[in-house]
Amino acid sequence: MEQSSDDESSFAEIMRLKRSNRERLICAIRKASPEGLEISAQRIKDVLLDSFDPSLRRRRIAPPAFVRDK
Repeated sequence: MEQSSDDESSFAEIMRLKRSNRERLICAIRKASPEGLEISAQRIKDVLLDSFDPSLRRRRIAPPAFVRDK
């Protein structure tokens, strides 16, 4: 199966955008104050620790009926 040049240019554009977003994020982190970074890190830690409570976890939905054993 041969891919069109549109697929290749779309892939290249996606990769370019991902690189640009990554560079912006790294720049923002470098410019942030140590206190701001610590506050953000603590927020993330708090959210991750809260997710250990089973009642707060997302629940899996059952598979569709056509996938279940018959």
